[in-house]
Amino acid sequence: MTEVALGEVAGELARRSDPAEGLQGVARKHGFASPGQMLADALGGSEAEAQRILAVADATRPRHAEAGESGVDAGADGPGATTPAAPHFPVLAEAVMSGALSMEAAAVITRALERIEQVAPDKIVAVEQKIVSKACSLSLRDIRRMLLAEEAWHRPKDVEERDRVAFENRYVQIKDEADGSVGIHARLDVSTAAPIVTLLKGAVKQVMRTRRDNAQKKGKIGMDFTDDDRTPGQIHADALSAAARHSLGCTEVPTGVTTTIVLRANIDAVETGVGCASVDGIDSPISVGTLRRMAVDMEVLPMIMGGESVPLDVGCKDRLFSTEIKLALVERDGGCSWCHAPPSYCEAHHIRWWKHGGPTDLSNGVLLCVSCHHRIHHGGWDIDIRGTQVWFIPPASIDPDRTPRIGGKAHYELEPAT
Repeated sequence: MTEVALGEVAGELARRSDPAEGLQGVARKHGFASPGQMLADALGGSEAEAQRILAVADATRPRHAEAGESGVDAGADGPGATTPAAPHFPVLAEAVMSGALSMEAAAVITRALERIEQVAPDKIVAVEQKIVSKACSLSLRDIRRMLLAEEAWHRPKDVEERDRVAFENRYVQIKDEADGSVGIHARLDVSTAAPIVTLLKGAVKQVMRTRRDNAQKKGKIGMDFTDDDRTPGQIHADALSAAARHSLGCTEVPTGVTTTIVLRANIDAVETGVGCASVDGIDSPISVGTLRRMAVDMEVLPMIMGGESVPLDVGCKDRLFSTEIKLALVERDGGCSWCHAPPSYCEAHHIRWWKHGGPTDLSNGVLLCVSCHHRIHHGGWDIDIRGTQVWFIPPASIDPDRTPRIGGKAHYELEPAT
């Protein structure tokens, strides 16, 4: 069954199982307490998954209104007749019916739209339009990132309360397992997790860089995994253990660009105390209050957008990108401009090579992870920087018209709300 057909069936099941029907509803007739239970049984999945499908069906299926209500022609079939009306989220409904959005993507968008509608009912039509339009070209992960930021913008108080609850409920659980290993499970708020996430992702970046350098020394293109074949999970484990051993015997912890925690917020939000901020490497936004508390730590670098900053154009005399330019690239690109890997996995690269006269500045720099760097250089792609946006131009072998494709943060971010 296609996802479109599944949505139609789920919507009809929900309609025929209306609680007002009592025991005569389809689900109750077949011995199920709810349409969600019946759908889960039919699909062989969980009830939670079934409820997500039903939520999408409810938001995208046409409603029926009594004759005489707004938009209903009472003379068509006489008094009491019903006629289809528009779905609650018509743009989302059209995207689902056309197959442009999967049921899973539509489910997360539906929940976000419902929450935004509670606080901004007058803006929901415009918000739905821009979210769906953007989501049709994004992966599910990037859709979630986009929605987190959009919801935070509309509901900053919710983010502040969420931060408070998450901080109070933080924990690390240590358990001796039956096989002789030790299980460590943690659930942390963003401010507590940020230094740990930065450390672990920085460790992976260091290993990936070493692999690349070793491969280049051996004259190979791509990655060579023979020198260090640890998985990212194993690298995380080793880095965490090394950090703990170091902290037990040393009063200073090494710092550097790859281990700097970068917080980002608009200057207006910082001055008013109302709004949200972001932390490199973590998708969930934080409140400005949380940012202020984190910024007290000397290992944290706040990046306030809109205020004065260090001059970023260092000219052609420097081959390596400065710390300031790297941080500005992170702000513009958000991580790998191509695949959106976290900033800790990336390095700043010259678009026009240094040896060919390329300058070391923002207009000639781009953040790329190791894998995408090789893909760009050896795949015939070109990169064009237009103001604050990164555009990738495919080779003629992929697209004869060489139509530019948006990259960086602009690929998954919505336009600022008005």
